[in-house]
Amino acid sequence: MPAQHYRPFVNFYAMGPASVFAIFREGDELYGQLTGQRRLRLTVGNDGTASYAASSGEITFALDAERRSSELTLRMNGRDIRAVRVAEMPAAVAEPVSLDPYVGWYRIAPNRVLTVRRDGDRLSLRETGQDATQVLPEGTDAFSFRGDHLVIFLRDEQAKVSRLLVQSAIFGARLGARVDPAVAQAVEADFARRLAKVSDRFREQVPAAGSKEMVLAGIEDLRRGTPDYDRMSASLAAKVHRYLAEMQTTFVALGAVESIFFRGVGPGGYDIYGVKFANGSAEFRLMIEPDGKAGDVFFRADGNDEIGGMVSCAEEASVRGRAGTSPIRIMLYNELADDIQVFNLDADGNRKAQIVRPNMTWFTTTTVNNPWMIADKSGRCLEIVMPGRQTRFHNVEASAIGARPGRAARRAVPIANGEEMLRRYIEGVGRGQPDYAHMTSEVADITRQQLPFDQAILARLGALRAVSFRGVTALDSDIYIAQFANGSAEWRIGVRNDTITKIALGPNF
Repeated sequence: MPAQHYRPFVNFYAMGPASVFAIFREGDELYGQLTGQRRLRLTVGNDGTASYAASSGEITFALDAERRSSELTLRMNGRDIRAVRVAEMPAAVAEPVSLDPYVGWYRIAPNRVLTVRRDGDRLSLRETGQDATQVLPEGTDAFSFRGDHLVIFLRDEQAKVSRLLVQSAIFGARLGARVDPAVAQAVEADFARRLAKVSDRFREQVPAAGSKEMVLAGIEDLRRGTPDYDRMSASLAAKVHRYLAEMQTTFVALGAVESIFFRGVGPGGYDIYGVKFANGSAEFRLMIEPDGKAGDVFFRADGNDEIGGMVSCAEEASVRGRAGTSPIRIMLYNELADDIQVFNLDADGNRKAQIVRPNMTWFTTTTVNNPWMIADKSGRCLEIVMPGRQTRFHNVEASAIGARPGRAARRAVPIANGEEMLRRYIEGVGRGQPDYAHMTSEVADITRQQLPFDQAILARLGALRAVSFRGVTALDSDIYIAQFANGSAEWRIGVRNDTITKIALGPNF
């Protein structure tokens, strides 16, 4: 257990059944985090409006209203969204309380349940597919685990525990309603069935029947603004409904579909497709449920044929207002030892800061050639990214600041201990006992979430026979092909100071 408890001052606002906006106060700093996205320092304007740069559109709200109201109106892409405060970090309690009211099952995702058990005078939590972990009491109905994770139990009008909220530093907050044992068992059984299929699908790399047609139909429906909610799971339908206006704008900007091609099956069982549009390209990852509905979809805009580039800070004034119309998602990784700030330079040169911690990834959807400045924590410009094919992925590191894409590769040989760290990682995941002590917090959380699927895949692939180095990615990760007794798989790994900073099991593009 950590030596110190985790006690930020935080309020949680529900934007719907599956989306929570958290507002943190730590000293003089103010942060926000939307479910599934990163925690970012909020920008506060002279008018008292705070803003959070969500990947699906900027969220703004009146700071005074957040301090005094149980309900918050969030402005997102021109729409007002009602957000109700569902939890806050309570005051510490001196006297022990009964743990029995918390014990039970809570559904935190369509295919995941959080099981809460009592072990003597302690509580333990176990999420579907993961190991159990004990928690530390933090306050009335609140507990912490793994240092910076929170669970807060929520009570109904009769003061009975009816829901809980789980806050992860990496993935944000999730709400879960209490369910009876039969529902929990059904969810666990469905997860087990999916898990049993994933390893074979990953090894065979064959698309699910109808997945290509489902992607194409979904694109056209979103372009028209008339999605077919009956062909989606409840959780996916809620997500699409919330972001429909933004999605329609994106697909209209991309234009007509010119071609679609299958890229492979991901480690979570998602079919991966690349789509070429008239004004750009994109990647789709689709999960089809046993009932034939779309269970989940991930979308990434990849821009067009423009290569983008890096420009010096001296050219800041000349790059404003260059943005094209082709949507593109850019990803930055902070390899510096300190925080960095990221600014979007609009036509007027305005800056809205977003903080990226060391060893953390930041991403946003923008447009090709829409300039983004990277600065140190004092605001001093380090470099400017012009989004394009060469700059979709960018590593912020001291040795590369000021260099331009197109230069010779930074490395022609693998990281000195990269293969050894990858072999140890594969061995640990295969045993179900990853060495989290030698991972960044970001990699550790991702590994925990993906562990049951990766472990099943490794069991199906069999014994590891050889590892061969194939190259270096734009994010400075080493690419390896691992040969197993029953097949092969691509891995990408970043290592620094005997710590894994990035990890991914292919196929990746």
